[in-house]
Amino acid sequence: MPMSLTGSNLIDVTFAIDAWGQAAGGVWPHLALKLDGATIGQATVNSSSLGRYTISTKVAADSAHKLQIVYDNDGLSGGVDRNLFVQAVSVNGTSIAATDPSVTYDRGAVDGKDVVNGQEALYWGGALNVPLPASLFPADDAITAAPAATQSYSVVVNAWGKSAGGVPPHFKLLVDGKAVGDAKVAATSQTAYKFTVDLDPTQAHKVQVQYDNDAVVNGQDRSLYVGSVVVNGHSVASTAAGVTYDRGALDGKDVISGQQGLWWNGTLNVPVTKDMLAGTTTTTPPTTTPTTPAPTAPTATLPKNDHSASAGVSSDRPPLMSDVSTISWGADRGLAPQHLFWESVPDYSNAAHLKETRDVAAGHLSDGVMPLIGLQLWEDTFTESQNGGEFASLGGHKAWVSWVKAHQQYLGRDADGYVLNADSSNPYGWGYISPLMPLDAKDAPAGWTGGTAHYADWMADKLGRLSALTGTRGYELADFFDGSPHSGVMDFFNSRMIAEFSAKTGIKVAGSTLAQQAADIVDNHPTQWLDYFVDGWAYGWKALDDAIVKNTGHAAWLTTQVSFTPAAMREFAGVDARVIADKMNEKDILFNVQTLERFEMQHKQAPASYEQAMLGIHAARAPDAHFGHMMSSSEDDYWGAVNSLYTGVSGTVREELGWGRLEQTWLQSGWTMIADDQGGVRRAAEQWSRSYHDWGEVKQPWLDMLRDIVPTRPFGPALYYSANAEKAMNALEPAGNSIGNAYLGELLEPITKLHDAGATFGYYVSDAALPSMTKASTPSAWIIPQATYDGHNLFSDAEIAALKAKAPVLIGDEALNYHYPLTFTDKDPDAQITGYGFYDQKDRLIVVASDRVDFNDTAARKAVATHVELQLANGHYTVQDLIHNTTQGFDVVNGVGGFDTTIARWDTGVFAITHDVAA
Repeated sequence: MPMSLTGSNLIDVTFAIDAWGQAAGGVWPHLALKLDGATIGQATVNSSSLGRYTISTKVAADSAHKLQIVYDNDGLSGGVDRNLFVQAVSVNGTSIAATDPSVTYDRGAVDGKDVVNGQEALYWGGALNVPLPASLFPADDAITAAPAATQSYSVVVNAWGKSAGGVPPHFKLLVDGKAVGDAKVAATSQTAYKFTVDLDPTQAHKVQVQYDNDAVVNGQDRSLYVGSVVVNGHSVASTAAGVTYDRGALDGKDVISGQQGLWWNGTLNVPVTKDMLAGTTTTTPPTTTPTTPAPTAPTATLPKNDHSASAGVSSDRPPLMSDVSTISWGADRGLAPQHLFWESVPDYSNAAHLKETRDVAAGHLSDGVMPLIGLQLWEDTFTESQNGGEFASLGGHKAWVSWVKAHQQYLGRDADGYVLNADSSNPYGWGYISPLMPLDAKDAPAGWTGGTAHYADWMADKLGRLSALTGTRGYELADFFDGSPHSGVMDFFNSRMIAEFSAKTGIKVAGSTLAQQAADIVDNHPTQWLDYFVDGWAYGWKALDDAIVKNTGHAAWLTTQVSFTPAAMREFAGVDARVIADKMNEKDILFNVQTLERFEMQHKQAPASYEQAMLGIHAARAPDAHFGHMMSSSEDDYWGAVNSLYTGVSGTVREELGWGRLEQTWLQSGWTMIADDQGGVRRAAEQWSRSYHDWGEVKQPWLDMLRDIVPTRPFGPALYYSANAEKAMNALEPAGNSIGNAYLGELLEPITKLHDAGATFGYYVSDAALPSMTKASTPSAWIIPQATYDGHNLFSDAEIAALKAKAPVLIGDEALNYHYPLTFTDKDPDAQITGYGFYDQKDRLIVVASDRVDFNDTAARKAVATHVELQLANGHYTVQDLIHNTTQGFDVVNGVGGFDTTIARWDTGVFAITHDVAA
């Protein structure tokens, strides 16, 4: 029967639902929270990122209760399925997972007829039923006998702000919804605002920072920024898990994940547990060493470091690129000259156009999407911008041509001293000027006081002011602006840059002409010249980031594409994501690993495993940085590549093969994981792009499965990537500039041949993560795909010894015949099963197994009967085929067991394996 809401045994209880949603037709999923059959609250889950939705009520103490999370607006609109996802529900701070054995899911009508085990994904309307034991509702004697015994605690809000109209941002400090203090935030850098509050240490609480005077005055946007809230010495970052931002009224209706920038009036909600109030702590918590579990422990806890970003990307639940950022209408007026010389573009001085532009950008921001401007050129853009060219009539292009012609001293030159790519008809070549170029004082940005200005500073000033003008937050950079133009670092010179190189390094460059100096650099100082380029490019990214933040008062979002291998990007383009992330605010930039080239890279065929390998080594090499993955989707270009390269099949068989390769690429790449530099493990990709502009189709069940299963720790070996080996190989080929002679080659053959031969790895680790690895994040073995070049060792004895101290080291072909904890065997000489295993957030062992797709395949290919062998603790295990929804069991004896399955040709299987606990 429904609980009584009268009597003296009632206690205050806060229910917190950790959930996210998928909208359809512009409508987000809605839930009603029922207790003992009575509705106690409702919420619209209006974010695709995990958020917390809280409802408080009075509950009868010392009694068991039944809680129901009722999903009541399931639907389909425009082919999109509305879905609700619930991770857990907390009762006064005690969390119960949706997958807890006690939880059930009553699908459809809530009638007890179609009841399954609890799950996070509510694909149908219905109710999660959560039984709540009486122990969760102890009688509080303080309520009936005496007021609760409170204690005084310190609360520090670390905040800064941007004023508008001479008025700084203001916030109220709330505790459990009641105001206890306030402050004006006049500081422009992070400053501690201190309060003393009374709290009941026996209860969980919520500390809230409520921003209440957002406004735009004369084009200035007032904003409040919160870095963290410190309660009793325990610091909680504004972006930490569990922190939410309730925009507008404090009503639980427009709630997103916590973030630093409070760009709208609203309330930052910070959960405070009872543990945080127990005893006292110092303002600087003592350093602790992560605990390493015993070898027999069934689960292991890995450190979770702050890897937040300024935009809504996530390694747990990667969104599609279009859910994170977009080229904003009205703000983007074409190619880069229109943006660098925006003062000459009529639209940017048209008041009506600008108002509409800002409104569009504001709309994107209200949807949680960063509005961006594109920035790119092509090789022929300068030619086409001159008289008679395609772009000759555009104001920005005309201004660019005039500027370049008046500043020829800044143009890049080849090793012979000639302007790059110039000819008799166009002595200015591509019109490209490096961001590293030192400028004359007269060309520095207005008000410049930082010594010698560079072209990077000039560009940053222009683009930062354009962002402020258009209401945008950053740039999507591509050709010519994602690295040095396609000449290569060792073929790009200018006397100004050489003079600065000499001044910065202390190297006296020999020669009196540019050609002589270039020859001396190539012959005697190539690696130093490369380092100069890499550092200069990193400075350029930082300058752009800083300029956007300075001019807009908001966090920036920059995206760029990285093609080829990390070594090739560094040597050919001067782009090193590790250095860039170290020198700038890494929260503000995402590197999109561009693997889709219609199955070709530089006109050479690339296997499906190339995509996983590219993502893995890029993300592992720079674990501080944020990486997206740009993959193929079902679209005309994709199927054109299938038709032209897979000539051994035709008709429906070719379609079957094409979908099989697409599925294999997404499922194997989507769960690729890396070791971070704090001892933890996470998914490599934090954003997915279905094509260059996030167009095309990817089957929704693939995306749902990829997001619902979160890799948390490894099972089996890791591919080890060393920046030290990369540099050692570069020293052996310092001036080659061939993408093919960079470390691991052009198409990563040393990696892909191991994967395609059945070596079961999907975990990537670099030297950046090695020092902080715990036993829980350590693989069963290290795979080093390439350890020598032209007879020279690329690894030091010390680095090999550091690896061997943690796990066996397999070099090159040694990895082909090693017995891994996961192996696939079959009897089909024409087939090869590839894949890997990992543990997910539910501590299930997930096995991904694909029938390899080869360019010479024919319709004669058959399904593959496969045996999956696993090295596990003894006992009985259950295998769930997550694609076909079937189950089977197997026993592990003497540490070895396995199961049989059949993989359809070119298909991928996904299996969840759990250890059955004896009753």
